[in-house]
Amino acid sequence: MSQHKVRFGVVGAGRIARNKVGPAIRSAENAILHAAASRDLARAESLGPVRAYSSYDDVIRDADVDAVYIATHNGLHRDLAISALQNGKHVLCEKPLAVNARECEEIIDTAASTKRHLVEAFMYRYHPQIAEVQGLVRAGAIGDLMVVEASFRVPMTKADDVRLRPEWGGGALLDVGCYCVNVSRLFLGDTPQRVQALASFDAVHRVDTSVQGVMDYGSGRFAVISCGFDGGLHQKVALIGTGGVVSLNQPFIPSRGEPRLTILRSDREEVIPLAHVNTYRSEIENFALAVLNGSPPQLKADEGLLNAQVLDRIAASISE
Repeated sequence: MSQHKVRFGVVGAGRIARNKVGPAIRSAENAILHAAASRDLARAESLGPVRAYSSYDDVIRDADVDAVYIATHNGLHRDLAISALQNGKHVLCEKPLAVNARECEEIIDTAASTKRHLVEAFMYRYHPQIAEVQGLVRAGAIGDLMVVEASFRVPMTKADDVRLRPEWGGGALLDVGCYCVNVSRLFLGDTPQRVQALASFDAVHRVDTSVQGVMDYGSGRFAVISCGFDGGLHQKVALIGTGGVVSLNQPFIPSRGEPRLTILRSDREEVIPLAHVNTYRSEIENFALAVLNGSPPQLKADEGLLNAQVLDRIAASISE
């Protein structure tokens, strides 16, 4: 490990890796994009690493790589994460950490036994707007929080998109619904008392393309989530309290348009413009700092498991 910089290896060179993760690592103050791998070597080279490989294992076994960013489809997360941890690498893994809670437990157990950092890569959590909203709720700015409404939809433009493959952990719930569950848990807690959901499915692949769910936290508190591949890009989070509402118009991808925070009370509305922040870079730098200093990263290793436990319950409700 360089004294002041973590040498990252990126496994997978899809859209997120090429457009977001690679540039974020290259621009981070405490990280180096040392290696990248794709089954298409040209794709790996396009990330601009020091070394490019056509095999994922080559990155994982590269002795000069300190930490691995897993950016493959969901179905490979478990095996790649465990292999990387067993090869002495710290692991930052794209959401969801794995396709179900059981696989998450296996990854977390391996991280604990190898004494390596493991973080599920929810980049949206690194935007200052999240901490600001948390502060408003804690301060009672909207009274008692009763309902979290979270929605996230992205258009599906390719018939062969890997997110439509059930055997690879596809589906809207795992791809974008995981954000809705994550933000709901952040404000209402990890364990809803009841979960109910409905879904629609792709006629060819039989994978969920739209999911609507309700999570009952008791005492009149609910999370209402909506996610899908069946429309244009849409994202919003609203926190509804007994004395007002706080909402974010770009909670999950705050790099598009004009992100803003709105506080609505009975007598007035306050709109606060928000700065554009490279959440991927913030995520990389926070993780690298933990690797360099041995300090706790912002998100704990069990975050992925806690999210997966709720996602599993929603999936079970859909299939009932």
